[in-house]
Amino acid sequence: MDRADVVIIGGGVTGLSSAYWLTKAGLDVVVVEKGIVGWEASGRNGGISSRRGEELPVVPLAREACRLWPTMDEELGYPTEWVGTGGLSPALNDERREFLMGARARWEKLDIPARWLDPREVRELAPCISERVLGGVYVSGAGHANPQRTAQAFAWAIQDRGGRIYQQTAVTGLQVTNDKVTAVGTTRGLIATETVVSCAGPQTTHIGRMAGVEIPVAPARVEIIATVPLPPLFDVYVSGHGLYGRQTRRGNLIFGGGPHEWTDVEPTQEPGKPNTPLIRNIARRLAELMPAVADQPVLRSWAGVVEQAPDYLPIIDRLESPAGFIVATASAHGFGFCPASGRVICELVTKGTSSIPIEGLALGRFAALEPSWREAREWAAGAYNT
Repeated sequence: MDRADVVIIGGGVTGLSSAYWLTKAGLDVVVVEKGIVGWEASGRNGGISSRRGEELPVVPLAREACRLWPTMDEELGYPTEWVGTGGLSPALNDERREFLMGARARWEKLDIPARWLDPREVRELAPCISERVLGGVYVSGAGHANPQRTAQAFAWAIQDRGGRIYQQTAVTGLQVTNDKVTAVGTTRGLIATETVVSCAGPQTTHIGRMAGVEIPVAPARVEIIATVPLPPLFDVYVSGHGLYGRQTRRGNLIFGGGPHEWTDVEPTQEPGKPNTPLIRNIARRLAELMPAVADQPVLRSWAGVVEQAPDYLPIIDRLESPAGFIVATASAHGFGFCPASGRVICELVTKGTSSIPIEGLALGRFAALEPSWREAREWAAGAYNT
């Protein structure tokens, strides 16, 4: 029988970051991934890490992530293409301007460095932004990275430190004895362990049920477009007009956002990710936000499946029952938070507690949630959220 100190279920960036910090701490770690590491939403997202947080529970995690991101290339020994030039949120109408001004005031109280910009200052940061812009918020200390390179950097660094990554390996069950995790069943055999970390993304609910735990998340299909390479237009990340995105080192504009489609996933199979007509919505919004690029061809597009908790916040918790089971689901914040969330999970494994406050992210906050919560919120498969 195979054995490990820790088995991590899921080879996205949260699972990979957790595995990295744990292997660095000297533990024997196995990552079990049903496909290829970083192959789903973790490697196909906007690549943004922001210091902003509308909800207090995520502010310490976001702050720690932005502290760590500039160090990760040296830490891992491989490039992530981190660019720490901050983030810009422009407003194209009065409603958005009022929202952002109120948000900036809230962020200021949380010690998040956010500065209000007038229209001229917005266009100095991103000259391609529409002349209709009414202002915006600039957040320093944030930035963006290349998701695919980041996932690969974590994977290589894990292996450099003796960690094992089992790709194309699905989890088939969890063995629980006397209310304690004792092994993980997989398509390549049983792995004995005393600690299991579920970083299973859209499959989080299915993995939780294998341990007798109900974890409320809803999978959603999101989509992103990439333009042809363009000359340098801006180096901040941009979040506005229902979009989020960045310009890559090669020059492509990578933008997602707009509506997303609620869906369902199977326990062990790769979820379907077909592109839909929603990419036209993204393209239209980008053309309105940046008229200067409206005529540029879209080179490619892709879809990914993410998971959302009922309050849109991560769930990070070391459960008392069954002992040895840790839940980590990021509610679509996984990439931005990954350096910090991995360290938090490492501390939960090695110390039983986290030096970064995560009490507000515990699973227990949903104890009174109705079983039919998805239907009540109209989050059932096939519905759309704008």
